[in-house]
Amino acid sequence: MISRRHSVFFKLHAFFLLALIVLVLLFFSALAEQERQKLHLLAHRSMELSRIIDETKARSCMEKNHELAEAGFKVMDAKTPKCEAIRLPPPMQSKLRSRNIKVTIYKDDVGFIYELSEGHCTMLYRDTAEGKTYYFVWFLFFALLGGLVSMYLLLWSNLKPLKYLYEQIQRYGEGEEIDNSPNNGKDEIALISNSLYDALEKQNRLKKSRELFLRNIMHELKTPITKGKLIVELEDPSPNRNLLAKLFLRLEHLIRQMAEIEKMHAFSLSKSAKSLDSMIFNAMDNLMIEEDSVEISGCTQSIMVDSDLFTSALQNLIDNAIRHATSYPIHIDCDGAKICIRNSGEPLKRPVEEALQAFVTERGDGGLGLGLYIAQSVCELHRFDLQYEYNEGIHHFCIRF
Repeated sequence: MISRRHSVFFKLHAFFLLALIVLVLLFFSALAEQERQKLHLLAHRSMELSRIIDETKARSCMEKNHELAEAGFKVMDAKTPKCEAIRLPPPMQSKLRSRNIKVTIYKDDVGFIYELSEGHCTMLYRDTAEGKTYYFVWFLFFALLGGLVSMYLLLWSNLKPLKYLYEQIQRYGEGEEIDNSPNNGKDEIALISNSLYDALEKQNRLKKSRELFLRNIMHELKTPITKGKLIVELEDPSPNRNLLAKLFLRLEHLIRQMAEIEKMHAFSLSKSAKSLDSMIFNAMDNLMIEEDSVEISGCTQSIMVDSDLFTSALQNLIDNAIRHATSYPIHIDCDGAKICIRNSGEPLKRPVEEALQAFVTERGDGGLGLGLYIAQSVCELHRFDLQYEYNEGIHHFCIRF
C-alpha cells in the first residue's frame, strides 16, 4: 500500500487546502486595504467640504449652495434615523481639525452624511458625488475560489481512475478476471490505462496459447507413456526392462511437474482454510512415503492457501529431504508462524539461490531439478518466504507465512 504522505491524492488535497488558506488571507488583506482606502476618501471629501464652507463664508446662500452642489454636496435639514457615526483613525481626525471645524461623518442606507460644527452652528451635508461601491474584491475572491474549486474537482476526476486502475492491477495479480473496457478519456491516465489493458489482453492471448500448447503436448505424451508402461509390464524381467520402467516413471513425473508449473504460471489461486497436517499427509501419500520415515510435530493449525499448490510445494520439499537425507526420520515441525522441513545430509554443492532455479539438480541424484523451483514459486504466489539454512549437518527448509 502507498503511504498517505506519498499519495498523489494526499498531495492534491494538501495543495488545495494551502491554496485555499492563501486565497482567504489575501481576501481579508484586500478587504482591509479597501477599508483603509475608503477612510482616506472620506477624510479627503470632508476636507474638501470644509474648504468650500470656509471659502464661501462671504458669499450669498445661493452661491454657496451652487458651489456645494458642483462639488457633490447637498444641504440637509436633519440626520436620518438610521445613520451611524463612522470612527476615523486619529491621524485623519487631526487633519480634519486643521480648519477649526469639527467634522463628523455618518453612514446610512443611502450614503454618507457630513456634520460640520463651528461654534454653535451645525450644518449637515449629503455626499451626492460619492463613488459607487464596487465589489471588486468580493467578485475577484469568488472568481478565484470558483476557479480553484473547479480545478480541484477536475484534477480529482482525472486522477480518480488511478485508484480503479490500481485495484484492477491488484485483482489481476491475484489471478482474477478484470474488466478491460477502454477508457474514453483523452488525458495521459486514459492513455496509460488503455495501453495497459492492451498489453494485458496480448498477455492473456499468449498465456492461453501457451496453456493450449502445453496441454496438447502433455495429452499426447501421456498416451505413449501409458502404453509403454503396459508393454514393459508384459516383458520378462531383465535389466533393460527395469531401465525402461524407470525411464517411463521419470517421464510421468516430469509431466506431473509440468502440469504443476502450468497452474502456478496461470496465477489462479483458489484459497481456503486448510490444516497443515492434512496437506502434509496428502503429500506423503502422493510420494508413497512410510509414516515412520517422517516425524511431524505441532502442525495442527489451518492457513489460507491454495491447498493443491501448497500441497505440491510441501510434497517437493519432503521429496527433496527424503532423497538427500543420510539418516531417518526427517523432521517436520510448525510453530504457528512457519513450517520447517529438516533432514541430515551433506552440504549443497552450489549456493541455495542456484539450487532454487528450474532444472538445476545435484549431479547423479536422479532428480529433474524442478522440485525446489516449484516450492519457491508456490511460496512467491502466496507471498510466503522460503528460507534455507544449513547448520551442524542439518538442512533447514522453512516456509514463513
